[in-house]
Amino acid sequence: MFSDHLITIAGRSITITSHDMLMIFVSVVTGLLFWTALYFSRKRVVVLKRSPGTEQLTFELSRIADALERIANRPADDAIAAASRRQQQTTHQPPPRDSKGSAYSMFGR
Repeated sequence: MFSDHLITIAGRSITITSHDMLMIFVSVVTGLLFWTALYFSRKRVVVLKRSPGTEQLTFELSRIADALERIANRPADDAIAAASRRQQQTTHQPPPRDSKGSAYSMFGR
C-alpha cells in the first residue's frame, strides 16, 4: 500500500513514504488556500486628503475632548484645592501628635 521513495543527496539517503508525500501535498494545498483567501479578501482603503471640512471636524472634536478632560479632572482639582487650603490653615498651628505611632519609628511616626 505505501511505497517508499529513496532520494540520495550528497551521499545521504532520505526515505520518503507515500504518507509523507500525502502530508506534504495536504500542507501545500492548505497553504495555497490560506494565501488565496488572504489575497482576495483585501479591502480597499480610501485615504482622504485634508480639506476644510475635515480640519473643522478635527478642531471641534479636539475642543470637545479638552472640555471632557477638564470636566473629568474637576473633582481632582477641587480636592487638591481643598487640601491646600486646609494645609495653609493648619500651618499656623503645630500638627497634633497622635499616640498611634511607634516610639522607635525611624520615620518619626
